[in-house]
Amino acid sequence: MYSSSNISTVSIDNLGIGYNPNNYLLPKFSVEAHEGELIALVGRNGIGKSTLLRTIMGLHAPFEGRVNIIGKSASSLLRKERSRLLSFVPADTVKIPNLFIRDFVALSRFPYTGWSRTLAAADWDMVDKSLLQVGINHLSYRDITTVSDGERQRAMIAFALAQDAKIILLDEPTAYLDLPNKFEVVRLLSQLAHSRNKTIIYSTHDLQGAISEADNIWMMLDTGFVAGAPEDIALSNGFNRFLANTNMMFDISAGLFKNQRNLEKTIALNGQGVAMLWTKKLTERLGFSSAENSNAEIKVSCLKPDTGFLWEVYHKNALVTKVRSLTELAKMLKILQKL
Repeated sequence: MYSSSNISTVSIDNLGIGYNPNNYLLPKFSVEAHEGELIALVGRNGIGKSTLLRTIMGLHAPFEGRVNIIGKSASSLLRKERSRLLSFVPADTVKIPNLFIRDFVALSRFPYTGWSRTLAAADWDMVDKSLLQVGINHLSYRDITTVSDGERQRAMIAFALAQDAKIILLDEPTAYLDLPNKFEVVRLLSQLAHSRNKTIIYSTHDLQGAISEADNIWMMLDTGFVAGAPEDIALSNGFNRFLANTNMMFDISAGLFKNQRNLEKTIALNGQGVAMLWTKKLTERLGFSSAENSNAEIKVSCLKPDTGFLWEVYHKNALVTKVRSLTELAKMLKILQKL
């Protein structure tokens, strides 16, 4: 089983960041990252996620506190030294016409070339291995502008891997991806952190993906900084603190983020299994609070005869109809809500 290393790669001590030295974006905080960890950096818009990433890179000086990279101050690193320790993948992907993906990834090897700027066989080997690891080696000679957003994002990650830095920072790498690609990219980052023993820190708004794959979550709140395993943050109600003053909530029993709803009517549900689970989700979406064996006027029984799922709908204890899909059930419940 995978376990992260105790070797600290990023050490943040009493850090104060922001745009105004008299008004920090959040209270000062301290935190560490280690080898072999995937860390999801989350926070509301404007809280300073990109500022923190740039501060770790040594591109933005903090107003207070220190950031150490492998024991050295981030701001004191020389350019070539920084490029060997840190790799940064910005939110905007590269779209330069007539640039092969393999040639783009090869640009990452220049910190290791001599005065001739010529790549050696070992450099090209690192490029090809990185393309293979992210699953796009078959696109090596494709124009980078002609591939999909997901494939282009993988090329950006391959660039960071070929650079062979100990720490990889990514600014919202899943922002423009469809749902399957969002999960695939985060899963890829998790695999790379563990298999290559890298520290990978990525900012994201996708909390569901973060709790599924990240080893740790760094949560930036205007009330303070929270860090820990996703499960610890869930148990300490951290996600609901993050969602304060919104219409969203974190359902700790289901491990899901969902809209808060005013459940104005009660419905009695009878049944079990996965169909009952989705029946309950449907009724909550329609504004019903569900309970078994209640005195509610509307009752639904979910059955599974040999011919498939069947829902019986009762109103004031009288059978109203039988339906064979949740779509039909929703239509009937909307009618009964108005009675």
